[in-house]
Amino acid sequence: MRYEHVFRILGPLQVMRGDEQIEISGIRRQKLLAALLLQANQVVSLGRLVDAMWDDKPPASAHGQIRICVSGLRRLLRGREQDSVIETHPSCYRIRVRDNESLDLFKFETLVAQGRAMVRDKQLERAEGLLKSALALWRGPVAAGLDSRALASLVVGLNEDRLTVKEEYFDVTLKLGRYQQIIGDLTAFVAENPFRERACAQLMLALYHSGRQADALETFRTTRMRFSEDLGIEPAQDLHVLHQSILDGRLSLAESLPRDVLAPPPPRSHGQQGRPAGVALLPRTSPNAVTSDPLEQLRLENDQLRVERDGLRNILSLWLNSKECNPGA
Repeated sequence: MRYEHVFRILGPLQVMRGDEQIEISGIRRQKLLAALLLQANQVVSLGRLVDAMWDDKPPASAHGQIRICVSGLRRLLRGREQDSVIETHPSCYRIRVRDNESLDLFKFETLVAQGRAMVRDKQLERAEGLLKSALALWRGPVAAGLDSRALASLVVGLNEDRLTVKEEYFDVTLKLGRYQQIIGDLTAFVAENPFRERACAQLMLALYHSGRQADALETFRTTRMRFSEDLGIEPAQDLHVLHQSILDGRLSLAESLPRDVLAPPPPRSHGQQGRPAGVALLPRTSPNAVTSDPLEQLRLENDQLRVERDGLRNILSLWLNSKECNPGA
């Protein structure tokens, strides 16, 4: 059965029926629906829904209020098929999403998986289009505007996925030689995510291959200063190697990214049947980390930087090896 509703969670929560947007009134209903959609096709306990709606300060009537919210959502979402997409299980609820087109998160995951398959098949033009279409589904942070620590722990990994896929898209575009076309997007991306070393390296490469060696070197200088002043550490050694190669003019304008750079990390398992294959993720030290301790947060961010450095090392070690094998390149 195909349901007529389309749910959008990659940005502010939206529910569409055809061209009509269904208004989900009330912040509690919105949080409840977002929590179910972020765990679509999985049973979600009342306890987890309580956390999503009230964090650690639920009222005594929390379970009753959830049942009232579910009843209201069912009335809003009941379509021509008359069957609600929200199922009741013992002390749990589940929202059924059987079609990739019915949830933008599922569609995103499907397009990314297809794009990565095209990369493996060396069909880079098609890969570029698929990854671009996947990224175009995002209208902002997941479940934007819904203030909930429990929801934040669910979406932190998805927002990270978006950044990872964006970098994969840049890799493909660089390999296709579209250096000048992506400088603007890369510049904005690095400005918004200044500690992602992979993106900093991509911007340096795009600038250098566009004949802007001085700007590529300035990007490294700015990146190094930012790491030193804000984190008290140096960028990865491999970023220094790339800087030196650009300084020496050793990167041929005809050189492209090694294909190994484009290989996605191991896929994540959702642990549930009936859900489309998920996006392959970079490993994270703490995927659900949400802390108010500044020192602990800095430690977690540094751990993440170390993970991203591993990916950058793969990029630059391949370049270095290729230079040793072809010293005249």
